[in-house]
Order: sequence, then structure tokens, then C-alpha cells
Amino acid sequence: MPRNDPHDPEKAVQSVIDHPGLDGFQWKVWWVAASGFFTTSYSIFAVNVISPSLSYVYPECAHGWSTNSLVINLTTLMGTMIGMLIFGHLADRYGRKAVYGLELSIVVFATVGMTTASSGHMNSMNVYGWIGFWRALLGIGLGAEYPLSALIASEWSSTKSRGKMLAAVFLMQSTGQLAAYALGLAILNGVSNNLGLSHAETDWNVASPIIDIVWRTTIGIGAIPALISLSLRRIIPETPHYLAEQGKMVDAVEAVGHVYPLDAILQTTDENNLVAHQHSLEQPMSNFKSRRKSEWSSTAEYLRGVKDHLAEKGRWRALLGVMTTWWILDLAYYGLGLDNPKTISTIWLSKTPPISNISTIPEEMVCNNATWRSDPAQPDITIYEMLRQDSIRNIVTISSGALPGSIIILFAIDYLPRTTWMGWMFVALAGLFAINGGTFFVTFETDQHALTVTLYVLAQVIFNLGPNTMTFMLPAELFATKYRGTFYGLAAASGKLGAITILIITNLAVYNGGSTVYSHKFAAMLLGFCPAMLLGAFITWVWIPEVQYPRGHDIKPERNDNASDNGLERENYTFRRKLKLPNRPLADIAKNPGDGQILGMRRNIARLFRAKQNRVAPDTERRRSAGTMQRAESMDQSVAYHDHQDVVLEEADVSDGLEMRHMHHTW
Repeated sequence: MPRNDPHDPEKAVQSVIDHPGLDGFQWKVWWVAASGFFTTSYSIFAVNVISPSLSYVYPECAHGWSTNSLVINLTTLMGTMIGMLIFGHLADRYGRKAVYGLELSIVVFATVGMTTASSGHMNSMNVYGWIGFWRALLGIGLGAEYPLSALIASEWSSTKSRGKMLAAVFLMQSTGQLAAYALGLAILNGVSNNLGLSHAETDWNVASPIIDIVWRTTIGIGAIPALISLSLRRIIPETPHYLAEQGKMVDAVEAVGHVYPLDAILQTTDENNLVAHQHSLEQPMSNFKSRRKSEWSSTAEYLRGVKDHLAEKGRWRALLGVMTTWWILDLAYYGLGLDNPKTISTIWLSKTPPISNISTIPEEMVCNNATWRSDPAQPDITIYEMLRQDSIRNIVTISSGALPGSIIILFAIDYLPRTTWMGWMFVALAGLFAINGGTFFVTFETDQHALTVTLYVLAQVIFNLGPNTMTFMLPAELFATKYRGTFYGLAAASGKLGAITILIITNLAVYNGGSTVYSHKFAAMLLGFCPAMLLGAFITWVWIPEVQYPRGHDIKPERNDNASDNGLERENYTFRRKLKLPNRPLADIAKNPGDGQILGMRRNIARLFRAKQNRVAPDTERRRSAGTMQRAESMDQSVAYHDHQDVVLEEADVSDGLEMRHMHHTW
């Protein structure tokens, strides 16, 4: 029966959660967290599906907006940053359960609100203003889902299954992304067939009402998984880690008791002290209010605690490391995938665009409602074919790489050192972007564009094999329970700041000018990602500690009473266990994140030079020894037989006894 250490209640809580009987409940936790994160991914990437529809139904010249996709994406991302920061902090101050579910209520409300956005009677309202408002509100809910889902999954996981649990939650990003593209295509086909929209329809008065239904349905359907997840979250109690950190051990025991057999519940070692401590935390509300500090002083005290905590044992390196690497990652990830109707059309361009019969003068092009035609190879394409083509190309070039990458890392997560693996995947991305950017000059507007598409798909695989998954996981493991939500929110918000940065760059600097200038800018952007990825690898190496023990650490033989006595099966099982890298408990990571590791730029650079010197020294010594031995051999030619034997025996002394005995026998 597990018992708690009164000096380390979080370890005691973890020992109970690690019990095998809790695995069933942990899968319920995964389902709740995954459904919310699926909603987040679907809603973010659905913008790629609906942006041509909005430009078609609401011509931008009539509403005074230069590009609807830029407005929608910027408002969503800014709202997401706010949600990450606020809800991550609130989860630390008031508890995970206190805010877990509130963010999905915001998502449902904002999603329904966006589906009702209108331009009013005779354009009395600006529809893009309303859409921007609802997307900003939606972004707050979506952003809150990042730290809350990661914290719930991490703190309710056993130490053994924590990596797989977090990777399984993050799998929902690529799944939600695929669902956005696939459902967008299915809704387009279903609504068009039901209402009689022809694929070749060019009459705006006929097509626009149907396309209006398509985009509203595509967005609105995202509220369904949010409602399901919202109802399921009632079954998840407050995490025992948070309760233990707050000193509420009785509540922590009770929380575990809801999902765990009573005969294995954590037993307290000092009931008197515990009850007294709990009683002090449960004073009448009137007394509590009379002693409560103001919110400002409480916040100031919390910030001082954050500062002191980060200063201890160089914890600031881990925080700054995950913030910077997430920012660098999202520069490339969202640069290739967020505002992607233009990007996808660019890499699929296989010939010089034909001359269109639609005016290319900017003012006339906007007012002729042509901005939704993002494919320069087909300037006369219909809205139905444009939407269908975008969805299919998104599935081929994004989901075909992202989903396999997420699935592979799910099965491999326990066999890879997370931080080291992320660094090497940054290096792999740097090489891939160098190749992709260099070859783009040759493949642009040629039948060799398949090379660019292939490299693009491979980049999606590596994103989810490495940095994209690891940046989601590491902030949920590296920090203490008291600050985990706040620090996770900072790291995730840094990533979305990177997405905003590249979104502005691509819209204002890349997608301008003629095709020749445009191709050079796009290739330059790809090449620019190369040093950024190398910087991400360097920061990972010097600042972010490992959250796993070395391979083979403290392996103890386990006996499964239901297993057969087949020796081969036991041998294979043991071999697989030896390949795994055991996860460090959350409490141990929080106390000493860099335990036994070298962190810091100067230390790691000095280590490189020392390693180089150590490699050079043996080479020099071997060369000197070789010269000495060569001179000794020439002198030994005139030495008697017994003297030569003494020399050989002296050399044999550096080996083991078996070699000594063998040489005595020879002589």
C-alpha cells in the first residue's frame, strides 16, 4: 500500500497515480483532453477552408478590408495568445478544474456567434468586423485549451505513461486538421448536390447563397466536439498534484478516491497535523475575506515567487528555451500552413500562369470579386472548383505528412530522448529547408513541382516527429506544479507570436509583385527558415534539460502472473524495456530540472572544446608512443632473449590476468 512522504506530498500523490489500477481512468482523461484539443485544431485550420468562401460571398471592395484571411487569422491568433496567458495563470491560481470547461463554453458561444455574422440590411454592418470579433473571442477559448489540456493530461498520467499520454493528446492536432479539410470537402459536396449548385456555376447570384451555407456549416460544426468535451469534463476531478501543492492533502486523497479502489488510497502518516493544516485552509468565508490580500498585492507576491523560482538552479533557461524554440518552430510551421490557399497554390504551380480575361488592376480585381481565386494557374476557376481543389491539395500536402508523423512519434515517444530528439529534428528541418529553397528556383512553374510538393510533405512529417510535438509536451513536464500553467501559457503564447510574425511577413512582403519576384521571395523565405531551425537546435541543446532518465536506468524485473512461461517472450519483453528511456517523475524534474546535465551556453561550448582537446590528446600521445616504440625496437635487436621477455611481460601487465597467463604459457 503506497504511503506518502510528509516532506514531499507530490511524490506521494504520484506514487498512487502510478498504480496500474488507474490506467482506465487515465484513458478517460485522455478522451476529455483530446476532444477539446481536437476542437482547437479544427477551428484554427478551418480558416483555410472558409477564407475563399468569405471572399466570394462578401466581396472585399464592398466592405473595406484588404484581405479577409489576414484579418481572421490575426484576430484568432491574438485571441489565442491572450487565452494561453490568462487561463494558464488562472489554472495556477485557482486550480485546473476551476477553469477547465470555461474555455470550451467560450468556444461554443463564439462559434455560434460567428455562424450568425452578417452584413446587415443593405450592408449596414461590416461582416468582417463581426467575424473578427467572434474569431478573437474564439481564439481566447482555443488558446486556453493548450495549457489546460496539457496540464490535465500530464498531472493525471502515471510516470510511465506520461509521454504517450501527451503525445496522444497532441495527435488530435493533425487529426483535427485533417477533419477540417475533409469535412469542408464533404459539406461542399453535400450542400451543393442538395441545393443544385453546378460545378461550373459562374453566376454570383446563384452560387453565393449556397456557398454562404457551406462556410457557416463548416465553422458551426466545430461546436459539436466542444459540447461533447464540455459534458465529459464534469467527470474529471481536480488534479491531486495541484491539491497537494496547495497543502490540501485530504482533498488530494479524496480526488484519488473518486477513481481509485479504496483499499489502495494514499494513506497519510500524520493525521493530526494534516487535519489541522486542512482546517486552517477551510476557515469561514467571512474570516477568509477579512484576511485576504488585495488582488494586486497577491499578484505582486506571486510574481516575486516566479522570479525567485526561476533564479534557482537556472530554471530560467528551461523557460526561455521552450519559449524561444516554440517561437522559432511556429515561424516555419505556420509560415507553410496557416494562410495556405496561397502557399499551396504556389508549390503546386506547374506552368506559367495563363492570361486571364479578368482585369488584373488591383482596384478592379477586388471589385470584380476575384481575390478568392488563389491559384494563378487557373484564373477563371469557379468557386466550387476552387474550394474543392484547396481541400484536396491540403489533404495531400499537409495531412498526408502531419498525421503519419504524429502517429509514428506516439509509438516511438518512450524510446527517444525528447530534448535531444527535438534538437536533431531541428537540424533535419534546416537541411530540408535549404534543399527546398534552393530547388524552388528550378521547380517553380515547371513540371518538376512534384519535388517541391514531396519536400513539403516530408517537412510536415518531421515537424510532427520532432519540434511540433515536443514543444507541446516539454512545458507540461519541466516546471513545478505551482507555476506549470503560467509557464506553459508563456511558452505557447510565444509560439503564436511566431505565427503572427510570419503571417505579417508573408502577406506584406512575400505575396506581392510579379511571378518572378514572388518566386524569389518565397524561395528566400524557405532559405531563411534554415538558420532559424539551426538556432532552434542550438537553444534546445544548451538550455532545455532532458525529462527522462538514461536508457536502462533502474530496470527491475517485473513478473506478470498472466504471462506465459515462454522464455523468448520474456526475453523480448526485457529487450524492449531496455530500449525505453524511463520518464523522470514530475516532482523530481521540478526540484532539479537539470539534474546531472550540462546546461548553459558557456558550459556547453566549453564542453565542446574540452571534448575536442581530449580527442586530440590521445592522437598525439599515440603518435609519440609509436615513435618511442619504433626506436625501442631498433635498440632491442641487440638485446638478449631474457631481456626481451621482461619487456613483453611488462607490457602484458596493462591487460587482464588471462592475457598474462597466456603469455607466460607462450614463453
